[in-house]
Amino acid sequence: MSTELSDIAKASARGGLFLFLGNASSTIIMAFASILIARLLGPENYGLYAVAMIAPTFLIALSDLGISKALIRFSARFCSEGEGRKVVGLIKAGIIFKFIFLLLLSLVMFLLSDSIAIWVLQRPGIGLLIRFASIYLVGEAIFTTLNSVFIGLDETKNTSLLMNIQAVTKAVASPLLIILGMGAIGAILGAGLSFLLAAVIGVGVLFLRIFPNLYGRNHGENVDFFQGMRLMVSYGMPLYLSAIIFSFLGQFQSFVLVLFVSNTEIGNYNVAMHFSVLVTLITFPIVMSLFPAFSKLSIRKDRDMVEKMFKLSVKYISLLVIPASFAVAVLSTEIVGTLYGSQYGLAPGYLALYILGFLCAGLGMFVVGSFFNGQGDTWATFRVNLINLGLSMPLAFIMVFFYGVRGLIVSLLASQFLSTIYGLFLARKKYEVTIDWASSLRTGAASLASTALVYTFITYAPIPIPAFKLAAGGFLYLASFLVFAPLLRVIRKVDIENLDELLQALGPMYPIARRILNVEEKILALHVTI
Repeated sequence: MSTELSDIAKASARGGLFLFLGNASSTIIMAFASILIARLLGPENYGLYAVAMIAPTFLIALSDLGISKALIRFSARFCSEGEGRKVVGLIKAGIIFKFIFLLLLSLVMFLLSDSIAIWVLQRPGIGLLIRFASIYLVGEAIFTTLNSVFIGLDETKNTSLLMNIQAVTKAVASPLLIILGMGAIGAILGAGLSFLLAAVIGVGVLFLRIFPNLYGRNHGENVDFFQGMRLMVSYGMPLYLSAIIFSFLGQFQSFVLVLFVSNTEIGNYNVAMHFSVLVTLITFPIVMSLFPAFSKLSIRKDRDMVEKMFKLSVKYISLLVIPASFAVAVLSTEIVGTLYGSQYGLAPGYLALYILGFLCAGLGMFVVGSFFNGQGDTWATFRVNLINLGLSMPLAFIMVFFYGVRGLIVSLLASQFLSTIYGLFLARKKYEVTIDWASSLRTGAASLASTALVYTFITYAPIPIPAFKLAAGGFLYLASFLVFAPLLRVIRKVDIENLDELLQALGPMYPIARRILNVEEKILALHVTI
């Protein structure tokens, strides 16, 4: 890799490491909390808890106006240009707007809670749950905005800090309130308080430490509230519309489930969705690091670097996501059985089917959006998401009506695949960038080979305890993939060199990564010799 591209890649790797560590630790804590909440509430009440959270989730997306994504891009861009005062002005404008707007939305949801319960969610008895969920709104929205700011400023260690504060608070507060007799209300109240606490701490870090550093080390013009809002909204409006599409789509899918599916099946579906974070642990830090990285490059000025970065990003994300997806799918029964027990018997099938959607990583699903947004082409992102919406809505309604939860998952897979293909088509047509198709196919083949081996093992292995079978199957999958990857030319010598250069940014984790690369080098050398 060129020196400049290598520097950008290393910066992204460092940021990605902090995000991964923070996301992984907070996810483990949140998973523990979710398991405990689900066990304490049971499938019926857990389903009601999930239904009550539909309204605040939709309103949070409604409030953003694309400001969070705009803050990532412009914070990265202006800091690289030395305009720290402009960054401060933009951040202040974004936080003030979000706080005021969310207070108003929270009040509206509080006043209309009974109407939402009766006419929208078809659950007349959950009006009180929705009123408590209004607390969730302000804290979660400010929490998300602060995380975007820290990512754009390369302060991802603060993002990790806030994630873990929120997770620990929820893990303590929600189960405690349930045990004290508050039931689903306690679960919702604990979630809301956790976001409020993390948001308050994040604002303190921002104003007391980050802003003084920006003023002290940078110059440039400041921007007032209205200038900042115009700049962010003009860039972020397509992304805001995209967020509304995704939120509306998610709520529509939930609404369709409410109409045609029992609370027990919804509870099982939500349990399955919790385990999709096993793959999101990988994708989230990479995608969030790629966004500011692409923002620092212009395809007009740096075409060769952008093309190479696009292709390598898809290749190396696929190298992580595709095998992880197959592993979760083949071990779904053991995963759910170990953590949730036998009462959520439908969840493994839902999980195994849903997780296959992550295979679209090989088609650029996790890179195309960051590429478009980093280049300032947010309308391209909007068009891709609009295609997803147009496909998902009719498919979801029809498939859920006939096939229940599995029908919904199939509709998600179909719309996701087709919209990803369309995004890749736009990237090729407008910017002449594409993926390494052969590499994606080889990664899929190696993953499928490991999956077949593990499936045979868990089917016939005389191991009665799910946790032991999960550990053995997981180790077998990892070991076999590390063998199949060089044998099937998923990893080549140039990839090992690129990965070695990139992984040096991981600091204390680099020696572990280097040992894995040494194993891959030996297997590759043996294959070449044979």
